[in-house]
Amino acid sequence: MSITISRPRPLSIRSVIRTAGFAFAIVSLLILAGGNVIAQSDEAVDIDADAASPSDALVIEDAQTSLIKNAFIAAPLSGVVSSVDVQEGDQVQVDAVLVRLRDDLAEKELVAAKAALDAARLESDNDVNLRYAQRTLQVREHEMQQSRLANQAYPGAVSDFELEEIRLKVDQAALAIEQAQHDLMVAAAAAVEKQAAVSIAQTRLEQHTVRTRVEGMVAEIDVQPGEWVEAGEPIVRILSLDPIRVEGFVDGNTHGPQLVGRAVQFTPAGANDGQHLRGRVTFVSPEMHPVTGQVRLWATVDNPDGKIGSGASGALLVE
Repeated sequence: MSITISRPRPLSIRSVIRTAGFAFAIVSLLILAGGNVIAQSDEAVDIDADAASPSDALVIEDAQTSLIKNAFIAAPLSGVVSSVDVQEGDQVQVDAVLVRLRDDLAEKELVAAKAALDAARLESDNDVNLRYAQRTLQVREHEMQQSRLANQAYPGAVSDFELEEIRLKVDQAALAIEQAQHDLMVAAAAAVEKQAAVSIAQTRLEQHTVRTRVEGMVAEIDVQPGEWVEAGEPIVRILSLDPIRVEGFVDGNTHGPQLVGRAVQFTPAGANDGQHLRGRVTFVSPEMHPVTGQVRLWATVDNPDGKIGSGASGALLVE
């Protein structure tokens, strides 16, 4: 039994080149396919990064509250304190009585002014002189008419001299009417003056009762009954916590007046979840700090029941 062993047929140069070209083509396809996969992966990463872009909200970590209403009520005039009608912590409304000053002298001045006004009114209403002057003119004119009729009936019955005297009396009566009318106008003007004096005395009397023109809480009282106060001296301080101001600093190179009107949320330090105050930006200062480049920002926020006091710190979020 014989076994025939056949030798492998040698490859030609053309076959080798053809085989190598096919392998190169396969490798190239794999490289291109891998590149597309990598590109697609990178593109997916870029989309996710854009979706996760940070919010444009502005957060001021070291914001602080301050008072908007902090009124110092001053004494309108000098005097002795008669009574203090409020206490620290009282909530007062507009026109509430705070302090009373002794008004004995002011009351007497008002009484005197009213008496002077009554006298002036009586004088302005007194037209006796005017009526007398008018009646005198009627008599003199009638006398002049009778004299002329007498001369017409009996020429020379009344001399020219007598006629001149009668004419003078007529002129005097007419001037007396003008004088009486003038006196009445002067008396009326005097009555108006006395009325103004009464108003001044009334106002001076009312000034002895110090009232508030703002509503809020009485925070400080600087006088006691029996104490003398000078005009313009602060005697009561009234403040209000609702609304309240929140102040902070922002980068003046980035932020400016465009923030005015934006909604804000203030979270006091140590506050529980949900304890936020809401409001809006009301002012951004145009003055930039020359070193830090920061500008001051103010926001007005609602503070129901005055839960947050002045000087509280916290974070201010500008939406």
